[in-house]
Amino acid sequence: MGVTTTLRRKLRTAIAAAVPQAEQGRHIDPIDEPAPDPSAWGATCTAAIESPEMETFRAGLRLDDRDVRASVLDDLATFHGITPEEARARCLDWEQDSLAEWAAVEDPVAFYRTMQSWGFDLLWWAYLQATGHADPSHVIALRWLRQHTDYSLDSRKHLDFGSGVGVTSQLFADCGYETTLADLSSTLLGFARFRLERRGVSASYLDLGTEALPNDRYDVITAIDTLAHVPDLASTGRELHAALRPGGVLIANFDIREEAPETVWHLQDDDLRATYELRRAGFVSVGGLGYGLVAYRSVHDSGIKQRVRAARDWLTLVSPPRRLARRLGRPMLRAAGAHLERRRRGHAPQLTPALAPALQVPAQRTGNDVDERSARTPGRR
Repeated sequence: MGVTTTLRRKLRTAIAAAVPQAEQGRHIDPIDEPAPDPSAWGATCTAAIESPEMETFRAGLRLDDRDVRASVLDDLATFHGITPEEARARCLDWEQDSLAEWAAVEDPVAFYRTMQSWGFDLLWWAYLQATGHADPSHVIALRWLRQHTDYSLDSRKHLDFGSGVGVTSQLFADCGYETTLADLSSTLLGFARFRLERRGVSASYLDLGTEALPNDRYDVITAIDTLAHVPDLASTGRELHAALRPGGVLIANFDIREEAPETVWHLQDDDLRATYELRRAGFVSVGGLGYGLVAYRSVHDSGIKQRVRAARDWLTLVSPPRRLARRLGRPMLRAAGAHLERRRRGHAPQLTPALAPALQVPAQRTGNDVDERSARTPGRR
């Protein structure tokens, strides 16, 4: 990778962090939208969407001989005792329902234990992924593991932490993993069990409101769009590290949002601090996957090696000089982000010479050039 390409990728990642998304808004309905433009997907998404793993993902969403859309709506309608038309309406307007559920309780734990709106959001998001209208994060994670690990079939134990409606665990199970779904939301966990049992998928289930993660159990943990909702990331990071076998892999992202009424359940507001807490728990970054996902390997350093790694992480992520540099650079990065958006729409003014080379937009964006999460459809919740 050339110096200019590396600079471009790092700068655009910094821009995404400087201009986080706020509310998600109303979901789109693919039947009301034009077909996705493959040239806007980028290389990482294109490879995932056109992969055998994506076809496995789509097959897992289907029921019998029905298509993905009909199957998704039937899952929701049957489980909640409503019509498919009512299910569709609740999928599209999930965010307003979620705000009402948040306002009805006095603490976040009660919200997570009882809310239903995220089931509609997450399963509809899986439908958007299957149609190419959203980033295929689950497939991206699985493909990276297949390319960079060599767990034998009899030892591939997977945990989906913050498992939602179960689509990640279902994909991993269909591809040979022994999978466990773990979630604080008993309502989501119940719906996920309903979906998987309807399809004859074997899995284990952990209710994080009543059960703790087992130690030294898993080869792979996925936490996709989950960790931003965790109040104590330091403690959670240690628990995830303990749950992995030595050398195990965690794939996670931090869905950081601007403060707004619609983002009250996003409890982390600083991606550098969040990354630092994961590294302090014993994780080392081994690769970026796209969609903001990062693969971490669990390590068990001690002595001078551990102290050097801890000092480096503190200096580069949360030290006063690092935080000052981010604070001073944020206005420039926000301006650069606004320029890229105007350029995308075809009416951008000339940019300053210092930033122009790094922000040249290629005819086709790739996963190596830009954080695909911020380039396309908003995050799932």
